Amino acid sequence: MSGKYSYDIPDHPIKYDQVDPRSIKFDPRAQRNLNKARAKTIAERLVPTALGTPILSQREDGQYAVDGMHRIHACQLILNGSVSSSDEVREAVQEIFCEVHYDLSMANEASLFIIKNKESSKVGANDEFRIGVLAGHPLFVDTNAVLEKHQLKVGGRTTNGVRGIKGILSIVQDFGPEVLDQSLTIAEDAWGRTPDTWHSVTIGGIAIVIARHPDVVTAKELARKLKKQGDPVSFKSKIQTTATNGNTRADGTKGRLKAAHLSVASAWNAHRSVNRIPVPNIFE
Repeated sequence: MSGKYSYDIPDHPIKYDQVDPRSIKFDPRAQRNLNKARAKTIAERLVPTALGTPILSQREDGQYAVDGMHRIHACQLILNGSVSSSDEVREAVQEIFCEVHYDLSMANEASLFIIKNKESSKVGANDEFRIGVLAGHPLFVDTNAVLEKHQLKVGGRTTNGVRGIKGILSIVQDFGPEVLDQSLTIAEDAWGRTPDTWHSVTIGGIAIVIARHPDVVTAKELARKLKKQGDPVSFKSKIQTTATNGNTRADGTKGRLKAAHLSVASAWNAHRSVNRIPVPNIFE
């Protein structure tokens, strides 16, 4: 499924040019929300030679999508007099050196923003998801459609809140939105609607099992078997204990996902003599 959901950006014109910060308008659909307090702090301490190279995508209407929004807004604050600064700093930020991209769709802009920020680890997962949805990137749009079908939202520990959106996106990227849809249904059938029902690692374990064994595993039977394992909190704890080998080793995301796969597969196999499925060795 990775081809459809890649972050590839088509070949397009790119120029490096001096741009007046006051000519730049932000579009929050293609980037994170502006934190004005953060921008003001940057402005108060701004060293022009440390601005770096903000990345712009110029639209047909002359507006820009921006990576480097807080630095640019800091320059705007200096130039409009909202923040006091020396004449030397004001002069230096009259025009700033930018990497300007042309002829990109909003989905392409979202890919550009996400790729650039992945490299520097600046963008949060929830911001990345929001930007991807609003910009129309297929991976995020398809994932959001499934979440909306299940009346779920990203973020927050609530009955209808999904935490760990990166794990949820990985399910769609690896197996497709239909598998995510089915996995969420199985989890709800097993445990009802609770904050821990939507634990992304648990959902990931369910997804792996049903994606790899579609001719053996049935949704209703798997939900029934998972319910017998206890509530979602205890099942999540079981995954954690398995991943850490009884708290004797560190666990990472991949380790927890392998443990979830093992836990879900073991639940399916419990008291079963036929239609058993392989159980992975997570410490190989």
